[in-house]
Amino acid sequence: MDFQLWQRNGPKQSDPAFGSIVTPYLQSINRILRDEIHTPAPHLCIQNVATAQLYLLLFSIGTTVCNEQATKETFRFFNLLVDSEDEDVISDAFFADRLIVSLNAISRKINIGSLDVEVEIAELLFAVAAKLRQRSEVLPAWFRPSLDAALNSLSDTSIAEEKFQEFPLVFMLLDYVHHDGKVGDFARTGLLYILESIGRSNNLEKWIIESQMATMMASGLGALYSQLSK
Repeated sequence: MDFQLWQRNGPKQSDPAFGSIVTPYLQSINRILRDEIHTPAPHLCIQNVATAQLYLLLFSIGTTVCNEQATKETFRFFNLLVDSEDEDVISDAFFADRLIVSLNAISRKINIGSLDVEVEIAELLFAVAAKLRQRSEVLPAWFRPSLDAALNSLSDTSIAEEKFQEFPLVFMLLDYVHHDGKVGDFARTGLLYILESIGRSNNLEKWIIESQMATMMASGLGALYSQLSK
């Protein structure tokens, strides 16, 4: 899995055919990781991905390549990392930040109505929420509240932005609450998993109350039910 060699000598993202060229590479990488996950630890390939931050290359592919199959393979790659039992990835705040930034970029670039990609985004967000529910020690990488004193001097708009930066996973899930089908199911269940984590973190409980998460969930559910009644 010499990503650096591949990045130097492989196809360039400026190549119009890059998406179709890179997809088999991504499929091969995913097969290696999938096979490794089903073997006893240590998982050396996943550890290599984490310590060398090789996932940055996949973030770049996912956010710049306009090829749906290549984008789906990047999602499969990240799902494998999240689902693995190796803490070096899921508990890494840098990985968490880059994943959220990349998902935001991908969600903006996809064509409206690209349901398959929306499902992939919602499923990956759900997978992270499920991991936070299972392992509370991972929460600090994804939830980083600011000091109250710092927020008091901010405007309402700035406070809303600050709340997003503290726990962007929640707000991304909220964006999909009103969807029907798999997208909405993943989003709503993911948010319920986060709510279940309240008992293990006083800071999270306080944050959820102050962020008006429940109000936004209710608004999203109201929009969903009004669609269903038509």
